Amino acid sequence: MTTVYVKLPHENAVVREIAGTDELQELVGGDYEVVEDDHLEGISLVVNEDARGVEANNFPITSDGFLDWVYGPCVFVKADGAVQKVGFD
Repeated sequence: MTTVYVKLPHENAVVREIAGTDELQELVGGDYEVVEDDHLEGISLVVNEDARGVEANNFPITSDGFLDWVYGPCVFVKADGAVQKVGFD
C-alpha cells in the first residue's frame, strides 16, 4: 500500500491508501501523467491531462519556471511513498 494525498477542486486534500496503478487511475479519472511543481521538491503530482480545460481548475503550479494549472483531481505522491503535507487544509 502507498499513502497519498488526494486533492479535488474546491475541496481539502485527504489522505488515502492505494494498492496500485489501477486505483491511481481511478482517483484521477482516467489515464494519468506525472508532473512536478518547482516548489514541491521530492513530490510527484499525478494528474489526468485530459481534464485540462474540461474539469474545474484545482490549483496553480510552477513547472520549469512557468505558471500552469492542475485541472480535476490530483494525487500527491512522495518519492519514497510516504505522505508529506503540502499545505491544503
